[in-house]
Amino acid sequence: MPIPTSAYKTFADVSARLRTIVLDSEIAGGDTLTDPGSPTGVPFVTVQIINAAFEKVQLELARVGVETMIGEAWLIGLPAMPTIDPEGRMVVDDTGTTITYPNAIGNVFSLTPQLPVDLVLPLVLYERQTNTTNSPLKMRQPNGTLPSQSQSTWLINWEWETDGLRFRGATQSQDVKIKYEKSLPLLVATTDPVPIRGVVNAAAYAGATIFAQSRGGAISPMFKAEADYEISLLQQISARRRQRKQVRRQPYSGRGQRTNSPV
Repeated sequence: MPIPTSAYKTFADVSARLRTIVLDSEIAGGDTLTDPGSPTGVPFVTVQIINAAFEKVQLELARVGVETMIGEAWLIGLPAMPTIDPEGRMVVDDTGTTITYPNAIGNVFSLTPQLPVDLVLPLVLYERQTNTTNSPLKMRQPNGTLPSQSQSTWLINWEWETDGLRFRGATQSQDVKIKYEKSLPLLVATTDPVPIRGVVNAAAYAGATIFAQSRGGAISPMFKAEADYEISLLQQISARRRQRKQVRRQPYSGRGQRTNSPV
């Protein structure tokens, strides 16, 4: 979807830079790496190459915590556990929400809520009672696995396993806010924005690497080196921005403690 005024560049900007790098600009719009809608060349190849390059840049930036790939969403109305059992579990994944018990009696499944479609990994979770405006409380991610404890009015703990969020469940309905690492949408049209600031060179050189490797090009290592350098520049810019804020290391005695917990 086009953005009327933005610092983001578009698919067309990246493809034009890519054609320049691989010397495919002898005719207007390119001869091989043409854009979608072009009657010549192989536009679908250009789309696949640029999306592959875009995904590589995303992963490299996410690896060092660049905030472009951070999202936030709510899981509204996680159901109360119908039976108290220390080994009862609630799992939220791409299919919906499932409540399971060791003896399978009382198992429940619902299509909602489910994980955000762009979620890659959860980072931080908060909870509050459904249908309230209370301040959400930060949840814990214990080492190992969820503790074997009877359910209370709060979820308290969470873990990420088999691409799903796992809870012990609670005796009341809870809302959970997720801060998570996300994937950005694939590019389709020439007007689609590339939602990472300053990414044109990094994506273009990454695309040039893929294109050259597909043809056995001896120059592909040079393209890869340039792509890695451009990506490292974006990573350094993000790191320097984060260095401008004060950071105080949390003492060992307080790590993982939920001091404002009602339980």
